[in-house]
Amino acid sequence: MYRPLGVQRLIYRTRIASYVKAGLIDYAVKVFEEMTLSECRVFGIDYNRFIGVLIRHSRLDLAHHYYSKMAPLGFSLSSFTYSRFISGLCQTKEFMFIEKLLNDMDRLHYKGIRPDNKACGALAVGLCDGGQVDLAYELIIGVISGGLSEVSTLVYNALISGFCRAGGIDKALAIVSFMSRTGCKPDLVTYNVLLNYCCNEFMFEEAVKLLKKMECRMGVLPDRIFYTTIIDHHCKSGKVEMAHDIFRDMVEKGITPDVVSFNALINGFCKSSRVSEVMHLYEEMLQRGSFPDEVTYKLIIGALVRENKLSDACRVWDQMMEKGLTLDRGVSEMLINAIQS
Repeated sequence: MYRPLGVQRLIYRTRIASYVKAGLIDYAVKVFEEMTLSECRVFGIDYNRFIGVLIRHSRLDLAHHYYSKMAPLGFSLSSFTYSRFISGLCQTKEFMFIEKLLNDMDRLHYKGIRPDNKACGALAVGLCDGGQVDLAYELIIGVISGGLSEVSTLVYNALISGFCRAGGIDKALAIVSFMSRTGCKPDLVTYNVLLNYCCNEFMFEEAVKLLKKMECRMGVLPDRIFYTTIIDHHCKSGKVEMAHDIFRDMVEKGITPDVVSFNALINGFCKSSRVSEVMHLYEEMLQRGSFPDEVTYKLIIGALVRENKLSDACRVWDQMMEKGLTLDRGVSEMLINAIQS
């Protein structure tokens, strides 16, 4: 029976939609392929919708295939679909195809087609994770120059993190300055990235200045992660007193230390053979309801054994076993050998 092509197209679209709704993507692909080979005309919107479905279901190879088929027909994706396509490809690090999509978008700029914030964020993170921070920077600046009115903090943070990992602290700080001028305030992630760089490079004075700048000039309150990072790096570099002062400052600011915060400082005191301070911190942990973990007990028991405080070590060991935790083999043997000697 004769059917008008418009009706046939509607039937194809309905079948595809039904299969997609049921999660039967392979069947939907077969119907779409059948549709493209039929006599009824396939419009750009059909390609756009179906490629969007493929992207949503992580079928990026098929999305690539149908994108290659639609381009010679003069069709283009919507800005939204381009952006989601780029976001998906960033996860698989297909940067060459991403570059092609960006070039295609650039040619279609007169239609208002450009990457959105989500695509820019995925692009920045993907490129920076792949060690291509300079390329990420160039692309994002190009997008901003192309008219993206507002770039999210996520995008800036990805670039800042990338430059810090590459040792380009000057460029990272320049981006912080630029984002502030554009009205995008640095957040805790921004400062945590810069803090990690300062601590890893043993720039402790700069780290403390960063802490004060957050509070006084930017109005950003440091969180527990920020404080713990500083405490841990100070302890590892032997500056336990400064670490202890920062720990107390954190508590006075109303930020409750967690087991990671306590372990960082306990580790510092253990390395300095300051067992009395270790036990004070242990008691404080119990009072605050911050439950010690296996790392805590390993550090404390090891320090007590080394200082020949075996009765205290056995008491802490008993408390550990009451909580259902186990001591690692090395410290267990050290304790047992000390008791038997």
